[in-house]
Amino acid sequence: MAHEHPASAVHHFVPGFGADRAAHYDAQASVNLAGIQAAYELCVSALTAQLDGQDTASLLFVGLGTGSELMPYTRFNVPGWRFTGVDPSEAMLAVARKRLEAEGILSRTHLHVGELRTLPSGPPFDGAQMMGVLHHVEGEEARIELLREVTRRLKPGAPLVLGCRVGNDPELMNVELRRLRAYGIPPEDLERRRQLFSVIRPIESDAALFAMFARAGLVAPRPIFVSLQFKIFLARFEPDAAG
Repeated sequence: MAHEHPASAVHHFVPGFGADRAAHYDAQASVNLAGIQAAYELCVSALTAQLDGQDTASLLFVGLGTGSELMPYTRFNVPGWRFTGVDPSEAMLAVARKRLEAEGILSRTHLHVGELRTLPSGPPFDGAQMMGVLHHVEGEEARIELLREVTRRLKPGAPLVLGCRVGNDPELMNVELRRLRAYGIPPEDLERRRQLFSVIRPIESDAALFAMFARAGLVAPRPIFVSLQFKIFLARFEPDAAG
């Protein structure tokens, strides 16, 4: 059975990811990020390649949301692997719970409602994934602290797959907004999106992201997926390399 823990007093709910959005999140995500299903499959491909041959493995998923990123594991023949999904939105994890149960994965998945820092300590994980989270964290030091919170829970040499927005190129933003307009997104919503990403201030470049990786002991980052300004990297945790 999957287990869930209530959010602790230090958990801060992420606005915009409540029950009103959770039911429609996956449909919206497929429009907002071109190629998202291929991205999820490549993430699974990367982690299973890094841990190939392990009959058992434990993986941490930070910001699991509705659980879509776990779905490709049903095709990768790793029945002995176990998953821990962390998300501050109970509504999002409620969707994940139903999906994982329908796909037969819930029995080997531990769901935790809350921020990563509220997850009780346990044996270190063999690998981790964090998709679409880092660019929502404000400030470089807070982003590095989150990366360190992830790596504190990993075995030495463990792989990490991380996806986030990198860069703030106005031309690429125009490409993104034009595509969304073709999908019927109203002009006022497109303008709100433009304003949102001027406030969020994504990581400014690959080099800036890699510098944060280095301070958390994450080495040898490699790009495995790019969709306009959303990029996914595979890196490895080496404690002695932390700056």
